[in-house]
Amino acid sequence: MTLLTEKLKAALWRAYGDVNSPAEWDGNIYGGGKLSQRFWEYHQAIELLELTPDSIVLDIGGGSPITGAGFFTTVIAPYVKEVHVLDVNVGEGRNHLANIIFHRNLGSYESLAHLLMQNPQITHIASVSVFEHIPDEIRCGMAKAINEFFKGQIFVTTLEYHSRNCYVEYQLTAKTLSELFAPLVRFYPEKILRSPFLAENAYQETSLVRKVIRRLLPRWRWNKFYGTPLWYPLALRFKGTP
Repeated sequence: MTLLTEKLKAALWRAYGDVNSPAEWDGNIYGGGKLSQRFWEYHQAIELLELTPDSIVLDIGGGSPITGAGFFTTVIAPYVKEVHVLDVNVGEGRNHLANIIFHRNLGSYESLAHLLMQNPQITHIASVSVFEHIPDEIRCGMAKAINEFFKGQIFVTTLEYHSRNCYVEYQLTAKTLSELFAPLVRFYPEKILRSPFLAENAYQETSLVRKVIRRLLPRWRWNKFYGTPLWYPLALRFKGTP
């Protein structure tokens, strides 16, 4: 772990939950508590990126219609050379550091390819909890653009996952996760992690029918049917093939 990674983790801890640093895209303070699913995603993104003071980061989906720069960009920008933000939802927000550069556009193969061709100096790409909000055909094109035009070595993403079912917009499943990253032939998955924290709404409510049956058959081992999450976050780090 680099010294800068430790500094960034400390900065994340101070900022998370602070009203001056809203952690959600819509200007809300929390995506959970101090130690929560969303905190884990930011924490892992920082650790997996392995940033240095000379890093130039592209934060996909890192904007906010309320605050302008999103939370993750706001945390890392004071410690790196530049942060490029690709997001159509970028409001005027507050004053930002001069090293935050906004690209107000929807994510797509064309927009990402153009951005990367125009900025070959980008060393790292991050995407925190974004791909589950993008349709399959568009996000697969974005992965294709990363594979073809990204000159750096590290791409880190976090996302919501369930092996079979889709509960949240375009949530990743075993099938769509494989399809999303299949274009990354110049990169390989060097780290694949699962969060120890789950959101409070990531569990299915017990139906009335199950409640009645459980009362009628109290000795049955019902616990094996409960506590199964609807989704959980993954963090992945892709590195350029040696």
